[in-house]
Amino acid sequence: MKKQLPYLLGFLLIIVLLFVLLRNGKTDTKQQPSTFVSLKKEDKNPYGTYVAYNGLKRFFPEARFVINKKELLNDTALSRETGGQLFIVIAPQASFYEYELDELMEFIEPGNNVFISCFRPGNELEHLVDARASIGPIDSYPFADYGPDTMRQELDSIPPSPAYAASYPGVAMEGYFVRTDKSTTRILGRGREGRANFIQLKKGKGSLFIHLSPLSFSNYFLLYGNNMEYFNRVFSLIPSATHTIVWDEYYRKRRNDDKSNKGWFASIMKQKSFRSGILLALLLLLLFALLEMRRRQRFIPAIVPPKNDTLDFVKTMGLLYYEKKDNINLAQKMSAYFLEHLRNKYHIFSKKLNEEFIQEVSHKSGADPELINSIVARIKQVNNEGIISDTDLIVLQADIEKFYNSI
Repeated sequence: MKKQLPYLLGFLLIIVLLFVLLRNGKTDTKQQPSTFVSLKKEDKNPYGTYVAYNGLKRFFPEARFVINKKELLNDTALSRETGGQLFIVIAPQASFYEYELDELMEFIEPGNNVFISCFRPGNELEHLVDARASIGPIDSYPFADYGPDTMRQELDSIPPSPAYAASYPGVAMEGYFVRTDKSTTRILGRGREGRANFIQLKKGKGSLFIHLSPLSFSNYFLLYGNNMEYFNRVFSLIPSATHTIVWDEYYRKRRNDDKSNKGWFASIMKQKSFRSGILLALLLLLLFALLEMRRRQRFIPAIVPPKNDTLDFVKTMGLLYYEKKDNINLAQKMSAYFLEHLRNKYHIFSKKLNEEFIQEVSHKSGADPELINSIVARIKQVNNEGIISDTDLIVLQADIEKFYNSI
């Protein structure tokens, strides 16, 4: 049975996975659109920016489009000496270093514009515009799976255009400004609950635009209803004489240095179906490991060391001689065994059973001299007289046992 257990668990896992796949196949008769928030210009899924990128081409038909794949210091497409350029970044977060922002402001001053749309502007960018931003419910990022089911974007009245609002029935993943410096920045738009999410900072002849709702430029938002008008109004703030548009791909891909940024595995674990499958597989693997921890072989029985039966043998033989009433023979064998024991253990080889013998045995064994004297007296009686009574035999045996037990 134990040998078949892994196959049974594997078969059970296959059945469960087939059940999940069949269930998903029944509920999703059509392929569901991707909810991955890529913000890529070539992505035609709901949360790509294919529509926005091509919308810019229609909005600025005479402009030259360049793709930026380098940091600002190494980018030769951005000219810091002439105006009429637009640098646009649509990304999850704006990860600029302080020296890069200095380069960006030098780029803006002669009459260029920078448009940044992201969920998180970053500490350096917040410090530059003297503002503090916060982030809304984007727990499911990079997947737009759950959250508020409607997103509304508003543009303040900017002469000659009146105020404008647009919305779509998708998730509201966006950031917002908690505080702005009204003396240096201008609020252009608002998001959920009327919180500012679109500001402008002027520098020289150009401007820096920061927009905290990049999903407003996703395919889903722009293609819903008449929301393309929102796109047109936002980019009408950029001078129509713009001749070069630099679409960023470098800063969109740059990872945040913040240690709290989670990796790809944490992101895909936000998918409920994938997470359920992974947890089920781990549970079955744990169950298999626990079952396999049991010993497969039979327990090895404990080997009892051989027992010393010498004393038992002597006692048995003694009882045999005692029953035959052969006291002399029994006493002689008891005496011989006793003397042999003294030779083997204490190396006492004296042939004369005298006082020196008694003292030597007592000294080496630690036994009472009176006890040894009693044993020696009866051994001499057996050797000299050739006779011993039952009482003396019992006393001899008791004295020898007492000697063995006392050492």
